[in-house]
Amino acid sequence: MVNEYKMRPLPYSGLPAILNNIALILFTFALIAAVSHVETCFLVLFPTGIAINLMAIGKRVIIRNGCVVLEYGFPKPVLRYVVKDIVEIFDINELSRGRLVKYFKALLVPFILVMILPLMYVMVKGIYPYPVYLPLMVIPVIMGVFLLMYLMFTAASYRRFLAKASIATAVVSAYLVSIVAGFLYRDVYGRSIFSNLAAVAVWLVSVLLLVALAIAIAFFAGKNHVVILVDARGRYYAVGMANAEVAREFVNTVLNVMKENHGGSEDGNYA
Repeated sequence: MVNEYKMRPLPYSGLPAILNNIALILFTFALIAAVSHVETCFLVLFPTGIAINLMAIGKRVIIRNGCVVLEYGFPKPVLRYVVKDIVEIFDINELSRGRLVKYFKALLVPFILVMILPLMYVMVKGIYPYPVYLPLMVIPVIMGVFLLMYLMFTAASYRRFLAKASIATAVVSAYLVSIVAGFLYRDVYGRSIFSNLAAVAVWLVSVLLLVALAIAIAFFAGKNHVVILVDARGRYYAVGMANAEVAREFVNTVLNVMKENHGGSEDGNYA
């Protein structure tokens, strides 16, 4: 029996995907509002983003009555998808050239927006942000790149590359951004950034957050498996698995359900 605590629906399609994308963009706008000292907008955008994101979080996966039920929402499910007439199931990590972008192209839009919004802010304002906020502005750009890589290069070899490259990229980016922030601060204020403890604290938290997020992506990209379900209407659903063993158990369980639904026939595309 598959352990339901080791798998969860991923918000890659349908309403969960829309909600998750909106939350991601709201978080980026909230960050820009914080950097711009527009506290009211930040206090509205950030909690709203959290609330929307909680609605899109995968809660649990249930196999019953010949269907796969995907529940989204935390702490209690608010969205439920009943996937019937499954015609295909596969672990995308096991495909030599498997790429999530092939099945969930709409995810490209929010990831690209997250990257370009901070850059557009700087271009529209025509001024550099407060130097100590520079690492914060870089976070969406770096994370957008990582997410695009995760989406476009999902085969096992690419995922291993991503797991190694993300940490190195984050460390190098944090180092370079820190140098630039230090020079800009001295150029603007005529003194070292270390003369202002509050500025140092903001800078340090920003750099640590950037590295922590990169480490999280490396961890999940390296270990988690993504199983794709396809129904008779050609709609795709993604389920995240803790490891390869759980993914195999889930695939085998669903295959058995599919065979039962087809009266034990071996015909049809099951993998």
